[in-house]
Amino acid sequence: MSQKIENQLRLALETPEGVRLQTEDLNVGFDTAAQSWEVIVKYHGSLEAARQLGAVAEELIAGYAILTVPDNIVESVANLEEIEYMEKPKRFYYNQTTGMLPREGSCIYPVTLQDPYLTGRGVLAAVLDSGIYYTRI
Repeated sequence: MSQKIENQLRLALETPEGVRLQTEDLNVGFDTAAQSWEVIVKYHGSLEAARQLGAVAEELIAGYAILTVPDNIVESVANLEEIEYMEKPKRFYYNQTTGMLPREGSCIYPVTLQDPYLTGRGVLAAVLDSGIYYTRI
């Protein structure tokens, strides 16, 4: 299996679907109906070769993309020269940022350290928490 594939994704690919479904993390990113994986890749150049193999690409910034890849071609896509690294999405837990600054606890933090230096300026966000009864506002 390709060395470009992170260990958790590698384990998920090698684990039967029935067993993955019983775990908390291994099936995150897998679409049972489409038999495909949503993966995060670091790449250079173009993703055209991945598209030709059957992947659907949503290009982000700084050489990152989200690919939707049929289960049977994940290895082939990972082996493309343009793909530098491939990982599966992680389940987010509410206490993930405990002990960290919120910015450092986010998965996007490393991207903010590179050009175009994303800051979030101009972005509006709303938080609906289970402790807020928002229908009474």
